[in-house]
Amino acid sequence: MAQHKSRFLPDTYLRKPVIPYLTAMGGDLSLLPHASLVMLQVDELADLPEILTIFERPPLENLPLFLHLDLIRGLGRDEAGLRFLTHFKRISGIITVHHHLVPAIHRAGMHSVVRLFLQDGRAVKRGLSVIEKSKPDAVELLPGVAAAEVGGDFDVLPTPRIAGGLIRGPETMKRILASGCRAVSTTNQALWALNAQ
Repeated sequence: MAQHKSRFLPDTYLRKPVIPYLTAMGGDLSLLPHASLVMLQVDELADLPEILTIFERPPLENLPLFLHLDLIRGLGRDEAGLRFLTHFKRISGIITVHHHLVPAIHRAGMHSVVRLFLQDGRAVKRGLSVIEKSKPDAVELLPGVAAAEVGGDFDVLPTPRIAGGLIRGPETMKRILASGCRAVSTTNQALWALNAQ
């Protein structure tokens, strides 16, 4: 396996406030070049090579692309699956709820984003422990509206925070960013456009 190539630099990967989260290749892809990072969800492993070709051509060829590991049918959520993904040079990072995979992600030469679901106070406390132990490059707090309420709890850790889910408009986004999150991830294309301002 390749070694972790470079440090995750928040001022590089989280330079813009909105991370487009793609669940399908439809929609206005012309908004993507304004982002500093794109998150991608693919349904089936067989679809991945064709989708990645879109990101090998201008103007998207240098845009960091993070792949959501957990929802890909046909790919194991384990170290063998990560080794397979190293064949796709276009993938810069992995998003997962499986925090124990962080060392393997780094060994594979990719960046890591651990997703945490904040459904109650116990989940927040557990999430803090998970991040402290696994040391991902970034953490994604879901839903975003909860991240706005408990974001300050995560200030004790140096790990950059992203928030995702239920971010329906600019006002919610502003509240989340004010709570200490560096960016929001969203499928809402109206919010993607804010990166161009």
